[in-house]
Amino acid sequence: MKSITKYLRNSRAELSRVTWPTRDEVIQATQATLVFVLLTSLFLLITDRTLGALIGVLFR
Repeated sequence: MKSITKYLRNSRAELSRVTWPTRDEVIQATQATLVFVLLTSLFLLITDRTLGALIGVLFR
């Protein structure tokens, strides 16, 4: 039981030292992530359609 209590105290102490992001930083990181996902999805869509069409032409 001592080890669990010690672990919880140490965890709480460690969390008090964490520098948490501000609301603006979280919003900015979320926006960057969404833009990256959108661009990656668009790239993969274009690549998939292009290669699908190319394979369709080659193997008809």
